[in-house]
This record gives sequence, structure tokens and C-alpha cells, in this order.
Amino acid sequence: MESRLFGFLSFLNDSFHLCSAFVQLAIQLAMYRLVGKQCATYEATQMRSYKHGRTETTRAVSLESASFVKHFGMNAKFNDSISSIVEKRQYLTNAVEAHVKYIGKAAKGAGVDRHLLGMSMLTGATEKVPDLYKDPLYIRAKTWRVSTSHLTHPRFENWGFGEVVPDGVGVAYGIKNESIIFNITARKCSHFTERMCHLLEEALLEMQLVHEAGSQRSKL
Repeated sequence: MESRLFGFLSFLNDSFHLCSAFVQLAIQLAMYRLVGKQCATYEATQMRSYKHGRTETTRAVSLESASFVKHFGMNAKFNDSISSIVEKRQYLTNAVEAHVKYIGKAAKGAGVDRHLLGMSMLTGATEKVPDLYKDPLYIRAKTWRVSTSHLTHPRFENWGFGEVVPDGVGVAYGIKNESIIFNITARKCSHFTERMCHLLEEALLEMQLVHEAGSQRSKL
């Protein structure tokens, strides 16, 4: 799947993290409209400061992303009033900023998932596993129905990986100046892929409209 954003990405590409956050919010909105709720979402983040490199998890679901998807709603709207568009733009901005902050922390090793993984691996064979790891909320938060990763390279036209849970989706993407390439995978029985492609492109175009219309309004 290739989604074209009519030159809008040239603005976002000024910041790698900003562009990635924008795409991640589109994935959140598309998945919200696909299944009716937000789902635990994994984004691979590199920690380049470590020798040989490591990864951490950037969690795309946040209080800000929850407000964002709620105010955009279950159906795309391309003819909203100016006041509604300006309001939506603020929720989009808040969610993008929150995601960028999380990426920054994860890249510096301040995420939670690798730390919790390390602690779980320290539990001996005869020791009791801490209650946290058996908590239903923790288990739900570790069930990655949406697994994502970003890789942009001039030699890669497309790439991808499979979903990591039976009822999940895998979303690989690459960001170019004028388009974004997505590879969306899911089990055939879920019938997710075609619908997710449509909802994802729709979300990106709606977010583009909200950003540009809201930006023009703020200059008046």
C-alpha cells in the first residue's frame, strides 16, 4: 500500500521523530476504527548510544492518543466546521508531542519494557514470579495486537513482517518525501488487511486536512 500526501511530508520530514509520530497516530486512528478500541501497540525504537545497539519499545497508546482518536471519532469527516477542525488539530498536536517525548525517552534507554523484561529474567527457577507479571492489565498491555516498525532506505521499496498475535496486525512502513509505503499483514481469517489499508489512508488524508486547515486558520 502506498499513501500519497501531496507534498505534506516534506514539512514533516524536517523532524524524523515528528514524522514517525504522525504516522503512528494514523495507525492508532485506523485501528480504532477497525476494531472499535485502542489496542496495545509496539513500535521498535533504536538505542544507538549503546555499544552494538539495542532496542526499546515505544508505546503508541497514551492518554493523549486516546483523546485524539475519541475526538476524531469512528468515521472520517472531511467537511467539518472550522471550529471543529481547529479543536481536532489541537488534539492531534498534543498526541504527536506526547509520542515524540516517548520516542526520545525510549531512545535513551528510559523506556519500561526492556527494564521489565530484564527483571523477569532475573527470577530464578524456584522463585515466585512477582504479581505484576500475572496482572491481567499487564498481560493485556503486553499483547501486541499492533506491531509496527519504521525503516526508510533508498534501496528498499517495501519490506514487512507478520503479525505477532493471532488477532493482530503487523505494520511496516517507510517514509519518503511524497509518500509513505506500508506493508500490512494479518491472518487471512481476520479479513483485516484490506480494510486496514483503506482506514489508514483515510486517516492520513483526514489528519493532513486537519493540520493544514487548522494551520491556515491560526494565521488569520
